Amino acid sequence: MSTLDIPGFEPYLTDGGSAIQRLLFVADAAVADVGQLPPPVRAVIDVAASVYVLTPTLPRRLAWLADEVDEVRHVADERLDTVLGHMHSIGAHASGAAARGSVMTVIADAVLEFKPDHILLALRTSEHANWQERGIVKHIEQRFGLPVTTYAVDPQGRASSADGPLLLCFDGSDDAKRAIERAGALFAGRHALVVTVWQPIADLDGFAWTGATAGRVDVVELNRGAGEDGGRVADEGVRIALEAGLKAEPLAVEATGSVWSTIVETADRYDAAAIVMGSRGLTGLRSMLLGSVSSAVVHHADRPTLVIRQPVAA
Repeated sequence: MSTLDIPGFEPYLTDGGSAIQRLLFVADAAVADVGQLPPPVRAVIDVAASVYVLTPTLPRRLAWLADEVDEVRHVADERLDTVLGHMHSIGAHASGAAARGSVMTVIADAVLEFKPDHILLALRTSEHANWQERGIVKHIEQRFGLPVTTYAVDPQGRASSADGPLLLCFDGSDDAKRAIERAGALFAGRHALVVTVWQPIADLDGFAWTGATAGRVDVVELNRGAGEDGGRVADEGVRIALEAGLKAEPLAVEATGSVWSTIVETADRYDAAAIVMGSRGLTGLRSMLLGSVSSAVVHHADRPTLVIRQPVAA
């Protein structure tokens, strides 16, 4: 079955070419059956002209001492066979390798040789993740500057099957704009919610203006203004999404805790098929929170997540 057979997931192709030329598929986990691939992940695979599958050997800390390395390598080889079998069964032009070495080393070697323009990561769910997986998405974002799509697979080989709208996180930053445009290129015609998370102002007891405007600061009014600003930002994101070929609606959400947890909770509430976001911004403190929000969302969300980062200098 091709992407054209998946309702709502029709790829946008330009000049007769593919939205993705070279997809690097790093599989630390594999779904039990190709039918378990989430629809957004299928769409990413199906629009790729070629796919290179990488199954890193990820021995546990004590594996080297317990002489388990051969067993771990055998598991990686089996995983490669499984993923390649899935790719060939859906008509993908795929090859691959069960690479030996640290995760970042084998990915860096593959990026140098294969020169991908998109990376797909199949990771184990957070409660079953290997110690080497922690922070891997953040490191990949910062080092390679490539779009990264992730999804989680549980020990039984199941992945998210949610088929709600795309959740497009938008705060007005360049990364967020690029993320929406990229989503439009991959998922043209798909229904989407453009979400802007705004943070309420805490109670300001004891804080007052001085001079001609002396008086107690009205926190309620300040928060109303913050919510309205969030709505205007979401409306701007909708304009970008519509231009990118998506069917979008705005949604300004008040943060009930951290920004990342609000995004995950909103995705759960609307049963989002995927979360799309830039790798920085989202709180207004870009330089202080580089990669932290996107990495936290990837680690805690149980649905596919597409993270777009501004390209790094050569």
